[in-house]
Amino acid sequence: MPAFAQSAAQVLLSALRHGQTANAWEAERSQSGVEWEDLAIRAIVFGLAPQLHHRLQRWGAAVPPRAAAKLAATYQATAYRNAAIYEQLGQLLVACDEHGAHPIALKGAHLAAAVYAHPALRPMSDIDLLFAPGELPAAEAALRSLGYEGKHKPAQIGAGVTKHTSTFQRPAPTEATPNPYLSAQANVMVEPHGSLEESWYGLRVDITPGMSDRAAQAWLGGCGCRVLTPEDLLLHLCVHFCFHLIMGAPSMVQLTDLLTVVDTCSPDWAVFTSRVLDRRAAPYALAALTLASGLLGAPAPQSTLAALSAAAPGPLRARIARLGLADVLRRTQQKPFNNLAGRIWHGLADRAETARWAADWPSRWRVWQTALNVGSTDTGRMLLKMNNEQ
Repeated sequence: MPAFAQSAAQVLLSALRHGQTANAWEAERSQSGVEWEDLAIRAIVFGLAPQLHHRLQRWGAAVPPRAAAKLAATYQATAYRNAAIYEQLGQLLVACDEHGAHPIALKGAHLAAAVYAHPALRPMSDIDLLFAPGELPAAEAALRSLGYEGKHKPAQIGAGVTKHTSTFQRPAPTEATPNPYLSAQANVMVEPHGSLEESWYGLRVDITPGMSDRAAQAWLGGCGCRVLTPEDLLLHLCVHFCFHLIMGAPSMVQLTDLLTVVDTCSPDWAVFTSRVLDRRAAPYALAALTLASGLLGAPAPQSTLAALSAAAPGPLRARIARLGLADVLRRTQQKPFNNLAGRIWHGLADRAETARWAADWPSRWRVWQTALNVGSTDTGRMLLKMNNEQ
């Protein structure tokens, strides 16, 4: 990652930092040499343009016209798109109720309407809904009744994702942009989850037990829906954010989610810590809160961080203490691979990164075992097909 890109990302996160002031931030931006145009583009790419626009507007900052126009246009586009997504969610909830399914809205669908100050501040790229496993057939029937088409991928194929094995979307023209935060499309994909277990190349942590029983009710874009309690929401976001890092998936929006929940939802930290420890998720929660605290000033209590640190294995604890913005950018700004050699290297590098997050040797071995089951990986099946065709 070039130094100027990291500097722009640092200035961007600093603008959104808890307790940041206009004068202190402008002095930091000016001293860094980051240009307004670069800052606006970086914010759009990371999905943080609506939040930056809102913060600068609140400060009354003097933003050059071109940069201001880019940020304002992205904010308005997000507001329009999110309104359409909530209309889509409302249709889904009615259909689910008619089919006897009662989902919990996850991540963006919950956060944009009920946690962020304004729905436009939190862009959404899909709709994630958690169902009881027995409700999944009814949920899929509800989706099909609305014209959605499903794609299924067995959990044992690829990286071994278990929380959802299907995606649903209504037919629509293929979009050209690969960045969901730049998309104008409101007909987004729906992912029906049967659990909240994060699983990636054999590394697993399941935080699902008890979530449904404890679910609360919220008003999301004009419709009532079940949502996670503040403690469960924070636990889910911590684990999800950390797995985004492990997977090399975009994570800047997820990082600001952590700050917003800590700042807005007033979680019971003793309850949160108890649930983290019960689900053996301490390293992932510790990593997420350490980065949210260090990069955005999220006010997580030191007592909570200390308890999570004590529960994390020593090598992981030391690694988490060294994490910073460079690590987030390195994992989430990777170049795409476009040939067989690149796919093989990428698969090995992904497993090496995943194994670094394992708590013990048996867990590390479970990660590397996934490379031996050639027929279960996309690259392995490609090689077998090439061999059979020769």
